[in-house]
Amino acid sequence: MHKSWLVLPAFLFLGVGCKSRNFNLDSNKVSAADKIQGNECTRQLAKWEAEANGATKRASTLLKFKNYEIPAELIESDVAESTPKEIKNAFFFEKEGKKYVRWLIQPEDTKWYKDVEAFLEKKTGKKPVADEHFNGYLTASRSVIVVDPDTGYSFSLKASTNQTGGAWKDKKQDWKDGKDIRAVSDFVARIEKNLKLKTAVILQEPMAFGIADVDQSNVIRLLGEVATCDKYYLPGFSALHEQVGKELAGTNNPVEFWNNNYAKPLGRALAEFAGVWGLSFDSPHSQNFLIELDKNKKPTGRIILRDLGDVYVLKEQTDLFGAQVVAQRLFEQGNLHNGNLQIAVGLLHGNVPPSWVRPEQYQNIWGISFFDAFEKEYTALTGFDISKIAPQMGSQSPFSYVGKNYVINQNWQTTMKTFAACVNTGKADKGTCPQGVTERLR
Repeated sequence: MHKSWLVLPAFLFLGVGCKSRNFNLDSNKVSAADKIQGNECTRQLAKWEAEANGATKRASTLLKFKNYEIPAELIESDVAESTPKEIKNAFFFEKEGKKYVRWLIQPEDTKWYKDVEAFLEKKTGKKPVADEHFNGYLTASRSVIVVDPDTGYSFSLKASTNQTGGAWKDKKQDWKDGKDIRAVSDFVARIEKNLKLKTAVILQEPMAFGIADVDQSNVIRLLGEVATCDKYYLPGFSALHEQVGKELAGTNNPVEFWNNNYAKPLGRALAEFAGVWGLSFDSPHSQNFLIELDKNKKPTGRIILRDLGDVYVLKEQTDLFGAQVVAQRLFEQGNLHNGNLQIAVGLLHGNVPPSWVRPEQYQNIWGISFFDAFEKEYTALTGFDISKIAPQMGSQSPFSYVGKNYVINQNWQTTMKTFAACVNTGKADKGTCPQGVTERLR
């Protein structure tokens, strides 16, 4: 699990007077090469992520990723049944009658892959030679966007690296964390079978494999409707980028536009995340959130939540849903909350504020709107009026986190017991179940 992100150094400031750039793709250049470079939505995500992001500035260049072909018996794997066949086939294959797994090397890593290399040499008796099966793109963090050239299917992957594009440094992806992520993802998937969320789109992480001897893993995350190019995903930091934020808003008041199309929907999305599963983000900055856009690049009102390795969970909620394994795993990581639901958001935390938003707007418009939307949606969803236990909104510093700590009480326990029963049975009892549940039952 991650801890809160560091504020970036001042030298990353992007000057307001910079020459205008085009951060959109030229759709006319799309060709049969999509299998190699990914579909238009994948490439647009990569371009926004890497280039229109105050957290880092780098080219969204298509790369060849190196990987090892490891005998399957040398690794452990945790694969959900729901894992798309395109992903399974991209990693698990047979050669000369023997089963292998492709282990991806993070392209910026100069340290951790050496442990994997030494492990393979010890086990096989020969120095491994890296292959180059996958293509893809760097992001603003350590994760990479991967394209399988056999199918053109795209997904996200986390692997160990000692270098990243942003403020993260030396990020080992250990195997225990990989298994913890898988447990949280399965918890999300199990309950989501009964519910159709209205605002939140949770990117599940259905597959991970690891090498216990070197305590490393590869963790695969889905890319939702980007993989099929039914939707565009706009990174939260890109929505608040000096140029892109104004261009996509298309108005003289981007603060109001992103209040209505980012701050408020994010409050509703995190209300579903917390209300249904008791989950909240450890580092709730805009690197973990994306805004869903339609094919005309207009917001749909839905928010994508990513990185299930960066969450807290409320013990009382895991008890209601029989998810004690998740509670224990996150307790060992220091990410289990007992008796209090901590909700925070830092839309620009760790980033460079655009010139078009002032500190007082950040807190008094975006911050207040976020919590107003969160509390209204949480109440409608669960039947418990969370505003009755809401403290004053606190803040760390201008353009950083704003937050509230909700201390749950007996009324919460009683109401949420009924809520959990409605979700678990998946039956719309309008006399008992909150309206927010009956609206979402599949």
